[in-house]
Amino acid sequence: MKLGSSLFSTVLPSDTTMTDLQKISEVLSILSKPDALLLFIMTKDSLKSELETHTKIGLTKKQYYTRLKQLTDVGLITKNIASYTHTAFGNMVYQKHFLELVGNIKSLKHFEMIDVLKQSSNFRQEDISEFLSKISPNSNLNSVNLKDNNNSVIAKSYDDMVSKVLQVVEFAQKEIILMGRFRNDHIINLLLKKANMGVSVKVLADTNTVKTFFENETAALREDKNKKERIDTVSNPFYPSKVDRRYVETPFSLLLVDEKLVGMEIVDTYNPKNFLMAVFMEDPSLCKSMRSTFDGLWKKASTNPPQIVSQTKSISKK
Repeated sequence: MKLGSSLFSTVLPSDTTMTDLQKISEVLSILSKPDALLLFIMTKDSLKSELETHTKIGLTKKQYYTRLKQLTDVGLITKNIASYTHTAFGNMVYQKHFLELVGNIKSLKHFEMIDVLKQSSNFRQEDISEFLSKISPNSNLNSVNLKDNNNSVIAKSYDDMVSKVLQVVEFAQKEIILMGRFRNDHIINLLLKKANMGVSVKVLADTNTVKTFFENETAALREDKNKKERIDTVSNPFYPSKVDRRYVETPFSLLLVDEKLVGMEIVDTYNPKNFLMAVFMEDPSLCKSMRSTFDGLWKKASTNPPQIVSQTKSISKK
């Protein structure tokens, strides 16, 4: 019997019947049982029907034969003389649904990324598709297929972002490129440590962030006997060190490590000063592209901190 005018008919093909739904329910029900799923996977390449098979795979004799019968009854496997194998239907379920589900589970972060970006209402669908294509070339919003090995991670909070940056930087071997809109002492200290270990470190600091931080320190500077050194460390927390640092208005935060690891901040277009989220991935091609963006800003950047000279003069007079 075909389904009539109901909620089901609005989301299922018009020729779907109650029998079809019952069959789907039976297949999902049996595959939801871990021991049955294990047997279904093992029968992919034929499972020999031997007296001790159930013992070898950790099932009781009753569990073993009960699950084999259930898998057979729903049409997923069949017995051929001395072994169990997938039916044509079972093979289709295994290839089309089980393997795809495994791949999608490994890419849950990508699906989470899609949901977050769509819910923010700050991005058009075209923008999201373009962004996802860079970190997962095989993905699109109409038919999401996220089978890549980038192992992307989304940081939804500032603290999560800092934690991930520290993790990535800790394992840097040759080069660290950082363009930041935020100042964090833990990241600064780790970068200093890596630079002292011989890792090449280049930092583009956001001029507005430096100005704000310096203004907040002005009162303390008036009372500091070592004003000159204090000013140097406030304007450049890496002073003195092997870290190469310049100043420019940065559009977003960016981290590139060893020409393959990328960390990018996704800017809130309505509140650009606020942290929205960050995405981390391993992608040499994207890393090369973003390095080009960094190098372009590096050439325009100043080696001198913003407005430090005028402010230090006024402080020293007091």
